[in-house]
Amino acid sequence: MKKIIAFLYPLAGNIAEFGIGTNDKAKSGTTLLELEKVLGTIHVAIGDNSTFGGKVSVPLHIDFVFENPTVVFLFPDGRTLQLMKDGNMLLD
Repeated sequence: MKKIIAFLYPLAGNIAEFGIGTNDKAKSGTTLLELEKVLGTIHVAIGDNSTFGGKVSVPLHIDFVFENPTVVFLFPDGRTLQLMKDGNMLLD
């Protein structure tokens, strides 16, 4: 399936969204729009981002939500920055 999607839509793997859940009132088990805002989560979407100002237009947009993630940014010069560990923010 991954190969078929990549062949048909080469930009389908585009990172369309990256969000950090910071709302301590949002609850799991509701809608995806609320779930992606739950404190201690991140959400990543791939595919189309043209509907909200992006430049990638493909007939695919898939959202993923991760609970209690560890997030580390890797910069082109090799530096790293750990933003979250087990769903807890490490930066003020």
